[in-house]
Amino acid sequence: MSLSPHHHHQLHLIEAGLLRSDPQLAARLGVFGRLCAGQAMPAWEQVSCRHDRIRQAAALIAETISVAAVAIFLLLRAVLALVAAVVSGGRARPPAQRRERARPQPGSGRPAGPGGRG
Repeated sequence: MSLSPHHHHQLHLIEAGLLRSDPQLAARLGVFGRLCAGQAMPAWEQVSCRHDRIRQAAALIAETISVAAVAIFLLLRAVLALVAAVVSGGRARPPAQRRERARPQPGSGRPAGPGGRG
């Protein structure tokens, strides 16, 4: 891991402060650092670099856009299906249903509806 000179200086100041405040802890951390020097850092402890974060953000944005596009497509299909059902609803009735709903003819023997003659 490469550090800028400013960050390197800050780490040196932290190390010097730790040596002054708790020499035993500083010695233990030094031994731990030497023992673990050849090992790779676990993936869950690593901080992703800026390039990785940008790639992850772009992938998330692309996924969000595709989900939104699918949702809009499904909504439009539902609206078109509803419009088609409403438009064809008046034409799809069989002729027998239209005759039953027709107003009865005078003298046909059927009682007239409310307010009608009969």
